[in-house]
Amino acid sequence: MKCFIVIFGLILIADNAFSEQCTTPLGRRSNCISLYDCPEHLAAFAQRPLSAFAVNFLRQSQCGFDGSIPIVCCGPLPPQTPASPTTRPRPTLPPDVGVDPSVREDSFPERRGKCGIERSDRIFGGIIADLDEFPWMTLIGYRTKSDRVTYQCGGVLFNHRYVLTAAHCVTGQILTVVGKLDRVRLGEYDTQSDIDCLADDCAEPVQEILVQAAYPHSGFSDSNVNRQDDIALIRLSKRAKYSDFVSPICLPDYQQPLPPVGDEVHVAGWGKTLEGKSSPVKVKLTIPMYDKMECVSKYVTLKAHLTDKQLCAGGIFAKDACKGDSGGPLMKRTGDIWTCVGVVSFGYGCGRDGWPGVYSSVASYMDWIQDTLRSTNV
Repeated sequence: MKCFIVIFGLILIADNAFSEQCTTPLGRRSNCISLYDCPEHLAAFAQRPLSAFAVNFLRQSQCGFDGSIPIVCCGPLPPQTPASPTTRPRPTLPPDVGVDPSVREDSFPERRGKCGIERSDRIFGGIIADLDEFPWMTLIGYRTKSDRVTYQCGGVLFNHRYVLTAAHCVTGQILTVVGKLDRVRLGEYDTQSDIDCLADDCAEPVQEILVQAAYPHSGFSDSNVNRQDDIALIRLSKRAKYSDFVSPICLPDYQQPLPPVGDEVHVAGWGKTLEGKSSPVKVKLTIPMYDKMECVSKYVTLKAHLTDKQLCAGGIFAKDACKGDSGGPLMKRTGDIWTCVGVVSFGYGCGRDGWPGVYSSVASYMDWIQDTLRSTNV
């Protein structure tokens, strides 16, 4: 397989354009249409480095979604964008040293009422995330043989001390190909900048916390084609400090039913996979839940026999490279509360029509998660 997952594909469905009229950020009358039918926006989004000006312009142009397709008020960017300092990757920051003592409340996922909450008002929609949107998202860092730190997987914070991710992000091939598991970054938005700002709103500095230990599920093996039990916990050496930009997501209740087929679920991240490109800013996309039996039938042709602890989502015709986070979350929004229902595991190629991504079902592992928390938070 060339890519592990199919998440953020550029969806090209020409007959789904909106007819709603709109006004672009430049004051021109236009129409809300699919992002993928708007060449000006596609070109702007593909810029590297992606300037803060372009990010703001694209966000201001968002109309919402048509199903899982981002809809934008299509129009050109200004011919001359405002001058801005040359962007550069955020420097590797020194993490907090030492190890915090264990706190009993970290033996449990964060309780309802304190998890899955985004702390600011926003219009939900678009493809570029807000500065403080999805504050539970993490980047997982590895120390290479050249003693450089690189961030190659994602995950979610679910209490002060633990991150949920995929087993393939903490054991096996990634440690050989990339390097030793080293740290977790919290509160990131734009990996190009030292200080993340949108308009006059600026985020707090990121939190860099060393990994104290990692706990992949004992049933996971890189040699399994179906990647069963692809789930893991990371214990941080220090407790994360909650803020508007760092807070935990909810995990499912025991036996919580999965979202039905066709229901909207959400993915977000920076596009970090073992292979594939990445976005410098946090991006998001809405995708549909996929029929499990149909998914099983597809993957059995690849000799990947999916289990009842895996679920499928996506499967929409895609034209671009994979853009998702290995180990990142599949999320469900119920009212104003967000729950992590899946963990990104793998897929078949990039942009294949009808091939959904495969996720570890978090609800199926709640007993394992709870047992691991109790046995390691000592």
